[in-house]
Amino acid sequence: MTDIKWKMENGINPPAPSGDLQVSSHQPGRALKVHCIINSHSGAGAAAYRTAVEQAFAAPNRQPVESVVEVCKRPRDLLALVRGAVDAGADIVAAGGGDGTVSTVANLLVGTPVALGVLPLGTLNHFAKDLGLPLDLRGAVEVICRGRTASVDVGEVNGHCFVNNSSIGAYSEMIRIRERWRPKLGKWLALVISAITVIRRFPILRLDLEVEGRRLRRFSPLLFVGNNVYGLEWPDMGARQRLDQGCLTLLLMREASRLALLRSALRVLRGQLHLAPEIEASYLKSLTVRSHRSRLRVAVDGEMLTLKPPLHYRIRPQALTVCVPPPRQPA
Repeated sequence: MTDIKWKMENGINPPAPSGDLQVSSHQPGRALKVHCIINSHSGAGAAAYRTAVEQAFAAPNRQPVESVVEVCKRPRDLLALVRGAVDAGADIVAAGGGDGTVSTVANLLVGTPVALGVLPLGTLNHFAKDLGLPLDLRGAVEVICRGRTASVDVGEVNGHCFVNNSSIGAYSEMIRIRERWRPKLGKWLALVISAITVIRRFPILRLDLEVEGRRLRRFSPLLFVGNNVYGLEWPDMGARQRLDQGCLTLLLMREASRLALLRSALRVLRGQLHLAPEIEASYLKSLTVRSHRSRLRVAVDGEMLTLKPPLHYRIRPQALTVCVPPPRQPA
């Protein structure tokens, strides 16, 4: 990752990646119990996905696996299905959906010995990509059936865990507006409308931050907190090389004009964060955010929450067990 001149003096240096994830494997002697839950709201064709997953588990020459595949038809039923799988003695609960579905399931598995499997059925699948998982169903099922697991970090804000990131301000407002228009217009057109609306409204938050024991006051349209080290320059922009480095990535945009916001957004998309002077960046282990507002809209892995400040962010090292693929062989 390109060296960047960080603007927050109280941040920590990112830990240098070293070696592979510390992994463990399912002990032979009994069948691996896997419970798959497919979120029907993550895309069309949930029934077809269910059939494909069942066929993948039934493939010949497969190690012994006891699998159950369910479709969650209503979002409010997802938590009950996960709890039921854990109570039934599942070794792995596999989440079939996008990053929001994966995050919801992960929240119930954090701190437990039950591993999270990922069936990447979403649009972006950031978490699956950063774990190096196959993005096809048969490949994802193969990883789950191997029973190879590793412990990774999660971020947390006021008791809500996130596997990717959390934010307040412009980005969370975009998500809120996008989800309002998405059922009528589709995801991408709704995203365009939400971006235009946010630029027109241009919300500014007055934030009091406590960062590693130091207090700061900022007027900002956007605060972003990522789980572990996010790549901030091409070719690693937006990706994470590891998920066990024990830190958060903080990006904070100082008060600026609409033009400056657009310019910074374009530079970030082009992987040129060092050319965006309005953005402060740092690596942290914890962060407290205070606001004069009684409630804040907070985006957590693409899902919207309304939380009462102060917001207490922290990293939870190796709190989540996940299914991982074999290490890549050197070329």
